Formats: sequence, structure tokens, C-alpha cells
Amino acid sequence: MWLELNKQTTRKIGIMLKSRLIWYKHYFLFCDEIIENMDRPPYWIIELAEKKYIGDAVKIVNTYAFSEPFETYPDSLPDLYVGCLFIRYERKEISWASFLKESGDYADGEGYFALKHDCEYFYHMLNEYEDNEFSIQLEQKQAEDIKEAFRNEIQEVRIIYNPFVEYFRKYVSLQNSTPN
Repeated sequence: MWLELNKQTTRKIGIMLKSRLIWYKHYFLFCDEIIENMDRPPYWIIELAEKKYIGDAVKIVNTYAFSEPFETYPDSLPDLYVGCLFIRYERKEISWASFLKESGDYADGEGYFALKHDCEYFYHMLNEYEDNEFSIQLEQKQAEDIKEAFRNEIQEVRIIYNPFVEYFRKYVSLQNSTPN
């Protein structure tokens, strides 16, 4: 298996779900493969295989990730959320303004004590971007700054995300080949 199903990896999947980088079209076939290949697949995988609603999926994954025995996660783990949003921005799923707003909101809420940059870091960039009438040049400069500041987190997310892209493509292909 390309992914170790430990609690730390599960927590990363939870972050990817919460950021909406992945959803059921990404994880249905992933779960099916695990269920088919393991004699005793993890219960959270079986539960996840049945859920489309993202809120339910996040709850299932995080319930396992934060269950006993409790584990301590690296301080950098919350920064993965920003990495997920950055990949969504690169894929043109969200605009630069949306990236900055969502990152700032996350830093202001859940990531308040954990992120390497506080909410003002993102909100300042957003204000500057708006005040410069959404300048493409400023967007590119800010994106490069973020890419550098969160390089490790973006790379870590990509490693887990790329196989999910293949599951997504297979899922869509299967859905498109099934007669209605």
C-alpha cells in the first residue's frame, strides 16, 4: 500500500478533507481498494467508504485520528491546511483572494496557536491585494512568498494528494462509462 494507515496519516487526510482538497470522488475507490486487499480493514475506512457528505467524512477520519491511544502530532501539521489551500489555488479551484481569506480565517480560528504565521500575515496580504486592484503581478509575488514559506507543507500534501488524484480520475471514468 502506498500509504501507511496510522493516525498521523489519517489526521493528514482529515486536513485534506476539511480544506476540500479531496472529497468522495477521491476517497471512494481508495477505501474500496483497502477493503478488498485487507482481511481486517480499519473500521473508519469502512465507514468512510459509505459517506459522500464532507462533514461526515471529516468527522469519521478525525474521530479515529483523535481516538485513544492519543498521539502527539508534529507542530507543523496545522500548516498542512495552508498547503492544501495552496494546491487548490494552483489548480484554479479557488482564487488568490479566496486562498488568502480562507488561510487567514483558519489561522484566526483553528490554527490560532499552531500555524507558523498568524492571521494578520494572510489578511495583510489580502488587504494589499485588494488595495492594488487584484494586481496579477502582486498575486504572483505573494504566491511565490507563500510557496517559499510553506514549501515543506505543500510538498508533503502533494505526496499524499497525487495518488488521490488517480483515484478521482478512475472514479470519474467509471461514472462516465456507466450507462444511466
